[in-house]
Amino acid sequence: MEKAIIIDSEPVTFALQGSLTLFHGSIYEFDKINTAFGKPFKDFGKGFYASINKKHSENLAKRNREIVLMREPKAKIKPWLYIYELNTELLKNFNVKKFSKADREWMRFVVQNRTNKMQKHKYDIVIGPTANDDTRTSIQAFFAGAYGDIKSDRAIDMLIIQIEPQKLPLQFYFANNNAAKILTFKNKVAIK
Repeated sequence: MEKAIIIDSEPVTFALQGSLTLFHGSIYEFDKINTAFGKPFKDFGKGFYASINKKHSENLAKRNREIVLMREPKAKIKPWLYIYELNTELLKNFNVKKFSKADREWMRFVVQNRTNKMQKHKYDIVIGPTANDDTRTSIQAFFAGAYGDIKSDRAIDMLIIQIEPQKLPLQFYFANNNAAKILTFKNKVAIK
């Protein structure tokens, strides 16, 4: 059965009667989420990210392992998949921004966060498509003016076309530790 909740005056449907399984891929082992360890210049800001797509989360952890091994070939790095449950009813207690699709508003929000080291928005939780690192080249071309004036709708539309948003999985961003506490840890699995 599906349950609809309202976020930003917009109905958002989640399956599993108010709960949702989220995945986080990492090369770090941890017992507790700490959003301060998030990296800057990410889609929705510095914080903790989880995805509804298990494979995407696994691939991120594997890719991060490979990046470290390129710099430090003898490093002992193990990719991990963390599994959480989110009770969607708890979202009503936070300032949540939901992007239903990869549109101009979403793209401008991502560009702002990817170019600004310090998180500037007011949201505790952001839900929306992932602009993963495969989109970096397109974003760099956007800033170089390859698609026209970066303040124009045309340039934003061209950037959206380039990043192929239909292939982007849904992600959940938690800006602070208080927001991340609504995630219930279920399991941690080594990725092979």
